[in-house]
Amino acid sequence: MKKKKLLQLLSGALTAAILISGNGVAVAAQELNGTAGEYAQAEQTKEAAVQTEETEQTEEMTEQSDGTKHSEEIAVQSEATEAVEETTEQIKETQIKTDELRQELLQLLEQKTVMATVYLTDLYKVREEPDADSAVEGSLPSGSQVLLKDVAIDGGSVWYYVMFAVDGQERYGYVEASHLVTSDTDFRAWEEKLGDADEAAGEKLKKSGNQDILAFPESYQAALTQLKASHPNWTFVPMQTNLEWSSVVSAEMQNNRSWVHQSKGDNWKAEAASQSGWYIASQSAVEYCLDPRNFTNDSYIFMFEQLTYNAQYHTVDAVSNIVSGSFMQGEVPGAGTTYAQAFYDIGNSLGVSPFFLACRVYQEQGSAGTSPLISGNYPGYEGYYNYYNIGATGTTTTDVYVNGLKTAQNKGWDTRMKALTGGAQYISQNYILKGQDTLYLQKFDVDASYNGLYSHQYQQNITAPMTEGGKIRTAYSQTNALENPFVFKIPVYNNMPATACPSPDDQDNTATAAALRAFVVRLYEDALGRTSYQDSEIDYWYQALRNGEKTGAEVAQGFFFSDEFKNKNLSNEAYVNLLYQVMFDRQADDSGKADWLAKLSNGMSREYVYRGFANSQEFANVCSQYSVIQGTVTLGSYRDQNEGVTSFVNRLYVKLLDRQGEDEGIENWCRTILTKADTTENVAHGFVFSQEFLNKNTSNEEFVKIMYRTFLDREYDQAGLNDWVGQLNSGVGREQVFHGFAGSTEFHNLMAEYGVD
Repeated sequence: MKKKKLLQLLSGALTAAILISGNGVAVAAQELNGTAGEYAQAEQTKEAAVQTEETEQTEEMTEQSDGTKHSEEIAVQSEATEAVEETTEQIKETQIKTDELRQELLQLLEQKTVMATVYLTDLYKVREEPDADSAVEGSLPSGSQVLLKDVAIDGGSVWYYVMFAVDGQERYGYVEASHLVTSDTDFRAWEEKLGDADEAAGEKLKKSGNQDILAFPESYQAALTQLKASHPNWTFVPMQTNLEWSSVVSAEMQNNRSWVHQSKGDNWKAEAASQSGWYIASQSAVEYCLDPRNFTNDSYIFMFEQLTYNAQYHTVDAVSNIVSGSFMQGEVPGAGTTYAQAFYDIGNSLGVSPFFLACRVYQEQGSAGTSPLISGNYPGYEGYYNYYNIGATGTTTTDVYVNGLKTAQNKGWDTRMKALTGGAQYISQNYILKGQDTLYLQKFDVDASYNGLYSHQYQQNITAPMTEGGKIRTAYSQTNALENPFVFKIPVYNNMPATACPSPDDQDNTATAAALRAFVVRLYEDALGRTSYQDSEIDYWYQALRNGEKTGAEVAQGFFFSDEFKNKNLSNEAYVNLLYQVMFDRQADDSGKADWLAKLSNGMSREYVYRGFANSQEFANVCSQYSVIQGTVTLGSYRDQNEGVTSFVNRLYVKLLDRQGEDEGIENWCRTILTKADTTENVAHGFVFSQEFLNKNTSNEEFVKIMYRTFLDREYDQAGLNDWVGQLNSGVGREQVFHGFAGSTEFHNLMAEYGVD
C-alpha cells in the first residue's frame, strides 16, 4: 500500500503539478452514556457484559489500525514531497546546464562556421519551430548541407536551428539532431558535453550501427560495409541527387566540361581539347569517374570527405608532409612564413581543411610550380598571383594565363599571401559553403542548392578528385588520423547501372588493366607511402609498362632505390615486408621473410635482396598476369657476388668490432678477397690486430670465443676452448693463436665452400 501510494505521488511529481492530499481518519470512540441506574438494571446478563467487552476491544483495535494508516500516509507524503523537491531541483540544474551549453554553442558558431549534413532520411521536412507538428519551411533530401545557427533543447528533445538553401534561396528552420551529422570536432565535443548534462538529450544524439550504410542502394553497401569494418568511426551519408544517371552523363559530356590529360590511354579520349596536352573525355571515361561506387574504397574515399577544418588532425607538420618535395616545401617568397604554416593559418581562419588547400594548389600548379600564373612576372600582369587558377579559363594556353591573371588583378592579389588567402576565401564562399563541400562535388556539380546544376564546376579534369582525394588520405595516414570521425557525402543517382561502371582501361582487358594499375598504385602508396603528386604520373608508368617501354623489375627498382624511399630509413624487416606486398601482392610468409632477413643480417645489400624478388619465378608470374615484361636485375658490387665471402667480412665487423660495417668498407674488403688482392688471413689479421679491436681489452677466454665465431662461424666446443685458453695463459701469444685458427682445416674448408682458397 505504501509503495503504491508513493509511486502514484512520484508520477504526479514528474508533471510538476502535484497536489498532495491526505484524508484524516475520523475515529469516534463510542461514549457509553451509562448511569448508575442504567447499569443496575436487573435484566443485564452475563452475555451482554461479554458483548460489551468484545465491542470495546474491537473499537480499540480499530482506533489503533486507523492510527497506523494515518502514520503511513504521512510518511508516504513526506517521501513524495522530498522526491518532488529533488526532481524539481534536478530539472532546474539540467536547465541551467543546457542554457549554459546553448550559450557555449552560440559562442562557437560566432567563431566558426559549422556545416552539417542531413542523413538517415530520404526527404526531411525542416520545421518553423522545434516541433514536429509546426509548419514546414522546406524539404531537404539526404546529403543536403545546412549551416548550424542555434539549438533548442526541451524535455530531452534536441533541435538545431539551421540555414539552408532551396533553388538558391536561403531559408531557416529546425532539424532534429538525430538527422544531422558533421565531422567538426569542436561541435562533436560540444554534443558530448550536452549528452553528459542531459541524459535524455544524449540518447537523441547517439549514432549507432550501420544505419548509415543501409540508407544506400544495395550496389553501394558491400564496399561501404568493408570500410566501416576497418574504420568504425566513419559515417557515410547518401546524397540523394534525384537526378537520372543518363541525364547527368549527358550533361557532363557537354560544353567542354570534362577533360583528361594526354597521358591517359586512348579509351579515355574522345578528341583533342583546345588546350595543349588535354583531351575531351570519352563517355566511358566520364561514366567511370562520375560513378561514386568506383571510389568507395580506402584509396579514394576522401574525395567525398567534407572539407572542414579540424584542429585535432589538421596540423602544420601534417601540411608539411603534403607539400614536401614540391616548390611549396619552403617559405612563401617575401612572406616570412612557410607554405605549410600559411595553409594551416588560412584553413584555421576560414574553417576549411588546410589539407584541401595545399592539395588544390598542388593539383593546379604541379610539383615544380613554374606556371606564369604564380611567377609574378607575366607581361602586363607583373606582381600578380593566382595559386588556385581561379578564373583561369580559355580555349588557348595564353587565354588561360591572361584570364587567370586578370582575375588576380581585379581581386587585388598583388602579393603571394594575398593570392593564397584570397583564393581560399573565394573557394570557401563560392563552393564549400554553397553545397559543393567535397572534392567530387567541386568537379561534378550535381548540387542545385545555390548555383544550379553542372555549370558551377571548379575544374575540367575529371580525375582531379581521385588525385586530390588520394593525397589527402595519405596525409591523414601519415599523421595516424584515419580513425577520426570523418563524414563522407556520397552521391546517389536514379536508375544507375546495376554495377559500377568499368574503367576505360578495363575495356581492353578488365582483369589485366586493373591489376597493372594496382601494381603502380602500390609502388606509390606502399613503397613511398603517398599517392602520386599528379594523376598523370600513374598513367605514365602504366603506359610505359603496358607498351613494353619499361620492365616490371626496372620500374619497381626505380621506386625502391629512389632518394625518397631511402629517406624513409626503414628497418630491414619493414623493407622485406614491403617487397612482398608490392612485388608479390601478398603478405610475407614467415620462413621466406626469415631467410631474407638473415641475408641482410649477414651483410648482403638491399639491392641483392631486391634482385632476389625481381628475378624470382613468383614475380615472373605476377608480370605475366599484368601482361608486362618481367626484366632482370644485375648487380655490379662485389659484396653481392658471394654470400659466403660477404658473410665472413660481416663477421669481422660484428664479432671483432661489435658493430655493423659501413657499406664502403664491406665493399672494399669483399673486392680485396674476391680479386685475390690479398688473402682472407691477411684481411682478418688487419681486423684482429687493429687498434679498434685492441682497445676492447678482451680476456684470453673472450678472445678465443671470438676467434671461433669469426673464423669457424660457430660457437666454441669446451675442449677446444680450454686448450686455446690454456696456451694463452701459459704465455703463447695471441698472434700464434690467430694463425692457428686462420690456418685450420676447418676454416679453409669453409672458405672452399665459398669458392675462395
